[in-house]
Amino acid sequence: MKRKIVTCVCLIVFVVGCSWMADLLSVPIQGSPEIKGRGEQDIPPIKKKQLLRWLKAGNYRETYSAESEVHESTGPHGGNVRTYYNSVLVGDLNDSKTIFSKGAAMVKELYFEGKEDVIGYAVMIKVRKNSGNSGQGWLFYESFDGTNKDAIFGRGLSECADCHSVGVDFLRSSFRP
Repeated sequence: MKRKIVTCVCLIVFVVGCSWMADLLSVPIQGSPEIKGRGEQDIPPIKKKQLLRWLKAGNYRETYSAESEVHESTGPHGGNVRTYYNSVLVGDLNDSKTIFSKGAAMVKELYFEGKEDVIGYAVMIKVRKNSGNSGQGWLFYESFDGTNKDAIFGRGLSECADCHSVGVDFLRSSFRP
């Protein structure tokens, strides 16, 4: 009897552990059915090189909802900025969600002193169902010069998450499409 109980407990721990690890390791896959009805172009790549290439191509400008104009940043991103939200994030905001769906994303173009030429980017992509207290559910990216040389990149980075933690599910922007 004791052996059966131990076996059951081990099986339960294994199943729960596998479920937890699947969520821990999960990331949105472009075009995945998990992101209901969203096209491949709507979810940014989650690898650093591919993300920068995607940003420079600028296709998000055609499919994302954008702030009406370039304006002075109210945060630490410096100078002038313009923010874009993907359809997942727009849908969540329209539904008044306070926990955003996996696949929600935003792109902030960094213009610094000008208003014409994009110099860098700040990006947030929700890569897990749960954000976690330290933002581990979000992938953060920021490049101040449009290259990956000194880009900030990773999940739950303290230099990003510490500031963003006061926002609604780590989103601090007041922009609402």
